[in-house]
Amino acid sequence: MLSILRICFCFLVFLSQQLSASELKKVTLQPSWFEQFQSAGYYVAKEKGFYNDLGLDVIIKAYKLGMDAVQQINDREIDFAVGSESIILEKANNKKIVILYALFQSSPLVLLSTKASKINTINDFYGKKIMATNNDINQASLKAMLNSSHIDIGDLNFIPHSHNINDLINEKTDLISAYLSKTPYELIKKGVEYNIFDPKDYGFDMYSNFLYTSEKSVAQDISTVKAFKAASLKGWQYAFSHIPETVDLILAKYNEQNLSKEELLFEGKELKKLAFFNTDEIGEIDNNKVKRILELYKVLGVTKGKVDFKELIFDDQNIKLILTEEEQTYLEHKKQISMCIDPNWLPYEGFDKQGKHIGLNTNFINIFRKQLPIPIEIVHTGSWSESLQFAKERKCDLLSLAAKTTERSQYLNYTSPYLVTPRVLVTKLNIPFIDNFTHLENKKIGVPEGYEQEELIRTNYPNIILVKVETVKDGLEKVVNGKLYGFVGALFPIGELLQNRFVGQLKVSGKLEQKTELGIGVRNDEILLLQVFEKLVNNLSEEIKQEINTKNSSIKYEAEFNYKLLWRVLFVVLLIIAFVSYRQWLLTNLNKTLNEKINIKTKALQDFNESLETKIKERTEKIEHSKALLQDVAFKDHLTDIFNRHYLVEISPALLAVADEMQKPLSLLLIDVDNFKNINDTYGHLIGDNILKLIVKNILKILRTDDLFVRFGGEEFIILLPKANITESMIVAEKLRLSVEQNHYQKDGMDISITISIGVSQYQHNDTLEQLINRADLALYSAKANGRNQVKKY
Repeated sequence: MLSILRICFCFLVFLSQQLSASELKKVTLQPSWFEQFQSAGYYVAKEKGFYNDLGLDVIIKAYKLGMDAVQQINDREIDFAVGSESIILEKANNKKIVILYALFQSSPLVLLSTKASKINTINDFYGKKIMATNNDINQASLKAMLNSSHIDIGDLNFIPHSHNINDLINEKTDLISAYLSKTPYELIKKGVEYNIFDPKDYGFDMYSNFLYTSEKSVAQDISTVKAFKAASLKGWQYAFSHIPETVDLILAKYNEQNLSKEELLFEGKELKKLAFFNTDEIGEIDNNKVKRILELYKVLGVTKGKVDFKELIFDDQNIKLILTEEEQTYLEHKKQISMCIDPNWLPYEGFDKQGKHIGLNTNFINIFRKQLPIPIEIVHTGSWSESLQFAKERKCDLLSLAAKTTERSQYLNYTSPYLVTPRVLVTKLNIPFIDNFTHLENKKIGVPEGYEQEELIRTNYPNIILVKVETVKDGLEKVVNGKLYGFVGALFPIGELLQNRFVGQLKVSGKLEQKTELGIGVRNDEILLLQVFEKLVNNLSEEIKQEINTKNSSIKYEAEFNYKLLWRVLFVVLLIIAFVSYRQWLLTNLNKTLNEKINIKTKALQDFNESLETKIKERTEKIEHSKALLQDVAFKDHLTDIFNRHYLVEISPALLAVADEMQKPLSLLLIDVDNFKNINDTYGHLIGDNILKLIVKNILKILRTDDLFVRFGGEEFIILLPKANITESMIVAEKLRLSVEQNHYQKDGMDISITISIGVSQYQHNDTLEQLINRADLALYSAKANGRNQVKKY
């Protein structure tokens, strides 16, 4: 008997697990390599239940050499994938993908040589064999590193990658592309000394291991996309915080390569450094850095494609509405969307005296409007009941802030709720707090006609006598007059009226357990409209909802006329009139005396007038001086006393326009102090500030009066050289570099050498300041990549 019970119990447990699993949404993930720590965060999220907690059943697919994950994402064969920095090229080539985050803030991809090969610098690469995959060869980081040392890829002999480290050791290849987190460990273990050629050491710290999905996934199921991203990042956070535990998990379940524990520990520690390189936030991604990767690809001649970065990078705080072709076509034919609201439900929403839609909910509607390609038009009604009737008759497509009821479901579908508010009971002051609504048996309780709490109360508390009222205010007035025992409604609209209309007369005496969940009611004969608005609601982040809800307390609207206040105002006005009359009588009696005193003062005023013009002149001069000081504050850098970035932005359009109109050259120098962070760390920020002042002093000695010298930020400076072409500007830049190098900082026994790197670009017709700076920035990258303390032109 006992064994039968055990079998039954086990069967029930198994059955419950199967039922639970069947409720989860199945999604697939394609890693970018074979099983190792490189995918550890996804293993952890799966095994720790992070995916399950958010309603996902994730299948992690096996990696195969030569597979095209981007195409599989585009074809919806897989839901999510991991890719390298070259994924940006796919977007430039019109692949419909969206990046969710960048795991590695700097790419782990490097080139390795053995010490025995005598390949110690990039210049030693000429004519050498490099074993690399096609994907590795196309990475912007490797291309830029080679290009910065003037190495043409055509001068190199690339051979297919065998993924066997012995080929490097046995000299079948001179160099090999590899991950910092894996191959160096193998060389150390074999006792082989090696050289690393890491792009970030040459100034090219590129993102890598992007998690991405398709535009269709974002368009059709943004909730799943958000959930997968959140659970994956949580998995990575855990994996990097518990590396030994994560390694044990990989050894137990995800070790198709038969890696050792020591090898996986090494990999985990190295990848953690890359994931948190210059950041404390896992998965951080900066649009400007991604743009720089694309610009490098363009400079290197790999692509000419354009990328809409708002479409490429998934932003939780500012999600773009992505529509299917069917939804786009539907909206094009729809032309506009009509919406009915509750006209008497402030502070949530209503109409002002001019008929304008006002209230808290307008913030949400305006967010929806910005994302939609067609307008939302508000339909004017006189009451909530009329709005319900309009929705039923299809006179409006949407019903704002609608809660689900059985009756409404006959003609409406509903989006997910985006506003939740408590339902409260309001009574006179003498009524004690009611913690159980069953105590309201046979009591008359008011509810607004057509509101969802009517159905809720009838179902759960059938012995309450429900009385329908027109509006919330109407219901509260009936409680004051004794016609109702209480009134049930949403807390915030009731709170506004209690504070502005019924102070000292009514109070909140209880709360319904069930809260009001408010979304958008959508006509149920147009299912595509529901899909569109479900996406819009899902696009609202919790931060945006919270921010808008906190505005509730500051929303003001015009209350109805208050006669008590009128009598108080009239009484004050009468007092003022009496006071003014008495004062006038006093003034008449004093008039004669004042006339005599005026005559005496006239002469004194005439004397005073003579000096007044002088004083006005002095004050005017002071004002002009103050204006000059204020302009200095706005446009001058307080440390170096040269112009600041704000002034550059203000004045540059005029300088660029002059260069265009006069057809005169204009060049830009972008200067960066070499190793300035080390100076600050070693000698302190005060010495660092003094060094910046010294640099500025030495540069100013060389510049012309019409050259514009600006502190761009930190240790970066910009110089605009009017009437100077790129050749002339290179000569000036070299003079500046030598001047800084030759003038050490010497004080209190210290002798600190200082060097700068300079990138030079020349203005081209219709350039913006940003384009001019970007080209100089690429040249500066090259200068730093070649060892710093030099000048490079674009």
